[in-house]
Amino acid sequence: MDQTFANWAYATLVGILGASLSIAMGVHLQKNAQATETLAFENLLDQRTAELQGTINEYKLNLQNTASLITAFGQDELTPERFRNYVNSLNLNENFPGALGLAFARKVPLDKEAEFLREMKMKGLRDFQIRFISPSSQDRFVMQYIEPIEDNHSALGLDLGSENVRRENCLSAFSRAGLAVSRPITMIQNAHVGRLGFTMLMPVFNKAVPSSDLGARYEELVGWVSFPISIDRLLKTWLAKDPTLQVRISVLEEKHTPVLFFDNVEPKHFSLYPNIAVSRDLQLGNRRWRLEYWPSKPDNQSPLSSGYLALTLLGIALSGFAAYHAKRMLDRHDELRLHKQLVNNSSEALIAEDTRGRILVWNHAAEELFGLDRASVLYDQEQNLTVPDELLSSEKRLHERAEQGETLKNIQTLRISDSAKRIHLRMNLAPIYGHNRRLVGYTKSFRDETDARMVWKDMHALEELIAHAPDGVITLDRSRKIKLANPAALVLLQGANIKSTLIGQRMTDLLATDVLPEFENEVLNPLFKNSRVEVVFNWPVPGHTEHMPLFFRGFALNYPDLGESIWALRFEKTNKTYTPSYD
Repeated sequence: MDQTFANWAYATLVGILGASLSIAMGVHLQKNAQATETLAFENLLDQRTAELQGTINEYKLNLQNTASLITAFGQDELTPERFRNYVNSLNLNENFPGALGLAFARKVPLDKEAEFLREMKMKGLRDFQIRFISPSSQDRFVMQYIEPIEDNHSALGLDLGSENVRRENCLSAFSRAGLAVSRPITMIQNAHVGRLGFTMLMPVFNKAVPSSDLGARYEELVGWVSFPISIDRLLKTWLAKDPTLQVRISVLEEKHTPVLFFDNVEPKHFSLYPNIAVSRDLQLGNRRWRLEYWPSKPDNQSPLSSGYLALTLLGIALSGFAAYHAKRMLDRHDELRLHKQLVNNSSEALIAEDTRGRILVWNHAAEELFGLDRASVLYDQEQNLTVPDELLSSEKRLHERAEQGETLKNIQTLRISDSAKRIHLRMNLAPIYGHNRRLVGYTKSFRDETDARMVWKDMHALEELIAHAPDGVITLDRSRKIKLANPAALVLLQGANIKSTLIGQRMTDLLATDVLPEFENEVLNPLFKNSRVEVVFNWPVPGHTEHMPLFFRGFALNYPDLGESIWALRFEKTNKTYTPSYD
C-alpha cells in the first residue's frame, strides 16, 4: 500500500468519524426536546398497564374466594338460589366490568352423567340438559350454574370439555391448581356481537390443599368457577380514561405467532409508524398478553427530520454489522438445535453437551434410562450425575479424543442411575461442529446392555455346565426337543447303545411306552408347569431289563428380551429309592 492511498484512507476515516459525531450530537439535541413528552408517555403506559393488571388480579382474587367457599361448604350445598344470591351480592356490572357473568362448571364423569341430571332435577332445574359444542366421549365439564341467567341462558348446561380450546383451559387450571385464562374465543352468550372474549377459570377441589399427584388431584377435582369476559366490555371503562390512547393486544403463545386479540389503532398509525409503538406485557395466570401502545399524535416524532434520517442511516449501517454477527450466531444455534432434534427423536438415550460439558439436550430415553428428568439435569455436567468416580479420568480421556476429531463407537462403560443402580452400557461419543468447522459440543448415545450381559452370563454358565458337568445335563425347548446334551447324558440315557448326539430328538422318544406316562407325570409336567423339579425316576436302560434310578433336577431359564425360554435337566445315579406317585 503506497503512502497516498494510506493518507486517503486515514482522511476518509477521520471524515466519517467526524460526520458520525456531528449526526450523533444533532440527534441528541433533538431527543432532548422530546424527552419530557416521552417520559410522560412512558409513565402513562406503566400506570395504565398497572391498572389493567390490578383489574385482572381482582377477578382472580374473587375466583379464589368463590372456589374456597365451595370447597368449605361442599358443592352439594350449592343450590341455584344460593348461587344466584351470591352473584347478586358481587354487583358484577360495577365491580367486575366486562364479566358476562359468574359461572360454576362441574366435573361429571361419564358413568355419573345420569345421576348428575337427576340431581339437577331435584334442585329444581327440570329442563336442565347437557349440551355439546362437538361430540365428546370424555368426562363432562358441565356449566352447572351461571348468573345472571337472563344474559347467559345459552351457556347453561354447556359441556366445556366438548371444545378443544375450552377443555384445554379447564385442564390447564386443574394441572396448575390455579388461575388459567383461555385463548381468544367467541363467547356463546356474546355471539351476536361477533367480538372475541376469554374465560378466566379457577379450579375447585374437595380439599383445601389439593394433592401434588395429578391422578389423585383429578379425583379431588369438583369443577371450576369462571368469569366469561367480553374483551370490548372489559376495556371500555379502561379506555374511557384516555380516549386518545390507541392499543393493540395480542396473546403470546410460546410456539406460535402472537394472536391479535384487540385493536383500536388507526390503520395509518400502524402502517406508517410501526416503530413508534411501545409494548408492555401483562400476565394472566398461564397466559401473557402483549400490549402495544401508539401515541395519539405520532407526527410529533418528526420522522422526516434531518436528525431522524441521519440516525436511521446510521442505524441501518450498525444493523447490517450486527446482522452479520447475528447470522453467525444463529447458524451455530441452528446446528445445535438440529442435533438436539435428532437426539430427542431417537429411541436411544442421547445427550448433547457444549464444549464446557454442560448438558443442553437430555432426551426421553435418557430420562427413562437414568431416572433423571430433563429439567433437573439441564446445564449440569454429566460427570456430576451418572459417571462413577472410578471412571472420571477415563471419561476425560474419551472427551479429549473426541475433541481431536475422533468418533468413538461401542465403548463399554458404566453409569449410575438415580436409584444408585449400576448400568452396563455401550456408548458412542462424537464431536459436533458448527458451520465453520468449529467444535461446538459433543453428542453421546447409550445402549443399555445390563440385561444382555446377564443373559450372556446365564447362557455361558449353562454352556459350561453342559460341557463339563460330571452329571448328565440336557436342555429342552418348548416342544420338548433336546437342544443340548453333554457326554454324561449320552451314557446315562442310552446305556451301551450310545449315539453321537441326542440333539433334535424328543425326550419322550427315548422311553418305552410303558414308562412314558410315569416320566411325563413325575418329571416333564412339573418341570414345564412349575419351572423346577427334583425327583428320582427309574430310567430303563436300553438293551437291558433292569432300571437305573436317576435323580433329576430341573429348572427353567426365561429370556423375555430374547423372546425364548429353555428348560434344563440335570441327572445322576442315586441310591435313593424310587417311589412312583399315582394321581
